[in-house]
Amino acid sequence: MKIINLLLVDDHELVIKGLTLMLETQKNIDLKITPAKNGKEALKLLEKQAFDLIMLDINMPVLDGISTLKKIKEQEIETPVLMLTMHKEEDLIRNALSKGAAGYILKNSNLEEITRAIITTLKRDRYLSNEVADILFKQKSENQPTLIQNEFNLTLREIQIISMLVKEMTSKEIGDQLFISKRTVEGHRNKIMEKIGVKSAVGLVKFAMKYGIE
Repeated sequence: MKIINLLLVDDHELVIKGLTLMLETQKNIDLKITPAKNGKEALKLLEKQAFDLIMLDINMPVLDGISTLKKIKEQEIETPVLMLTMHKEEDLIRNALSKGAAGYILKNSNLEEITRAIITTLKRDRYLSNEVADILFKQKSENQPTLIQNEFNLTLREIQIISMLVKEMTSKEIGDQLFISKRTVEGHRNKIMEKIGVKSAVGLVKFAMKYGIE
């Protein structure tokens, strides 16, 4: 199994130690974790060695996460950056993604989701935790089809994708708008069709019409 060199940037020593201990228990990935306490320290490390993945907090002294991300992209460092933070404000999430973050997850995510985010972003695919996705793609409360969510166990993101699919948007167009890869969109589509019990695009359209998804 290939050893993955991970640069973990966070100003809280307990977070670094705790996450390191948690990730070391995972059998499907083998990580070598290098810590950095702020963006300035991280950039110096990036000058000296290559990493497979950067996990980056946002609120840090000396140089914050968004500024660090911007400098990483300006220097054309191709290492994917996964934001790991407690901040879940929509504007902040969109700002990070627009500046080139490969993914965005919250520190309260469980170990399984953190591991999944690492594996996904290492493949150069976009990853958003479920809570982050719901924040980005939430609908106005009067339009939220809570009955459909409950009956078919659909997330807001899945309902958003149904709406886009019935508008005949391609997987790439959907991915570009939702900050996820084409492959991830196709995975969502297959899961949606399994949940609602349809086997074709026509079935999706009929389902959307029946439940008023526009």
